[in-house]
Amino acid sequence: MNANTMTTTTAMEGSRWRASRADLPVLALGGLLAATITTGNTAITAAGVGLAGLSLLITAVVLAFSRRQLRADPRSGSFARLATGLAIATVLMGLSANALLLAAAWIVSGRLMAGLIGHVGEWHEAREASRRANIAFAIGDLALVGAVALLALAAGSTDIAAIKAAAASVPTTATTVAAPLLVIATLARCAIPPFSTWLMRSLAAPTPVSALMHAGFVNAGGFLLIQFAPVLEASIVARHALFATGIVAALVGSAIMLVRADIKGSLAASTVGQMGFMLLTVALGAYPAALWHMVAHGLFKAWLFLGSAGTISTGPARAKGLARPWPAVIALTTVAGAIALIETSQADALLPIGLALTALLSAMAIAMRALPRGLLGAMIALAPIMLIALNAGVLALMTALQPSAAQPLLSPYGQLAILSLFLAGWVWQQRIVSGEQALSPALFARLSHAGNIAHKSPKYSAKA
Repeated sequence: MNANTMTTTTAMEGSRWRASRADLPVLALGGLLAATITTGNTAITAAGVGLAGLSLLITAVVLAFSRRQLRADPRSGSFARLATGLAIATVLMGLSANALLLAAAWIVSGRLMAGLIGHVGEWHEAREASRRANIAFAIGDLALVGAVALLALAAGSTDIAAIKAAAASVPTTATTVAAPLLVIATLARCAIPPFSTWLMRSLAAPTPVSALMHAGFVNAGGFLLIQFAPVLEASIVARHALFATGIVAALVGSAIMLVRADIKGSLAASTVGQMGFMLLTVALGAYPAALWHMVAHGLFKAWLFLGSAGTISTGPARAKGLARPWPAVIALTTVAGAIALIETSQADALLPIGLALTALLSAMAIAMRALPRGLLGAMIALAPIMLIALNAGVLALMTALQPSAAQPLLSPYGQLAILSLFLAGWVWQQRIVSGEQALSPALFARLSHAGNIAHKSPKYSAKA
């Protein structure tokens, strides 16, 4: 063995991971998860497995991605520790059978995410974003702790199964009070207005952090409400409030997405809108559709964020939208499909299914414009059809694993009315995106600066 080989071997041995004091909190969190699993204090549910699997998959991809993107960042080790801890806390939250343990994992994940948002510690914008995130998460944490305390006292147990059984059998005052608290916790975590500022300001963090948010963090509110579905169903007021805020978030997020020129800002606004769609689906009682939305949106949006760092858009705005008459044709097709579902008594999740169908049909129409001629073009044209079939198959599987609410919030025709309003707004949106219509300058300015609340600039000292 020559000197060069010895030097290389020594460097490789030195680069191996060794536990340090900074790793102790993550190791302790991992030990808690291992103890929870070995003692049998876990519950396997469709929502929990979906959340845990989503977190592990996206975190593994993001950590691999960040090794290259953050290779020159002196805080890359801290990022890896926080990301690993966030994944462990999310898995613990998804698999826990105890409400107190779930709440503890929820709180820990919020603190870890706030730390990730403030990754660039010397940058004032990052510190401000972390502070706003901590405030929003603290409000949600207090609401969740209050809900868990009320439910545990009413059921006489902190076991989630016992809490759900007690809420489903005899709804009490504690149950009806706890339901709105669960909704508040969900709104804060899912960045639903008025809590959407923390998500829009989190763009000060590196791109991998934005991707990690979709690894079961920002979409964990859907899991929470599905996990405590009997509690939510016990309060009609909470369900209506959730439905209303979901609609507001869907409209606001979609509107901001129209005007944001930066890729990450547009994706963050899209997340606000998509979380609104997910929560209104939960409010309707279509839990399988909401669960599939949580998983599919998390995977897709994390992929988009990871690719946004090197994205440069040089195409005209018209390339992003559908020109007439395609939006109207797609909207009418969706309405016809919704009426067919009503006639066949398969309309429990009519609203989310109709919105998903609209998205897939519009993607198909956009893809058709750039298809090459010949066999390759025909094969590409089949992709959206395959996506529709895949979504239908997965939704059927989710329905078998996760039942819907006993009582839907709206009748099928009520959902059809809401769907028609959304489709009308979507047609109007396509006119703006394609350049056929313009927003008023005042509205454009308001939407452009949504979430970017002015703050005082830091004072720099002249000391050497």
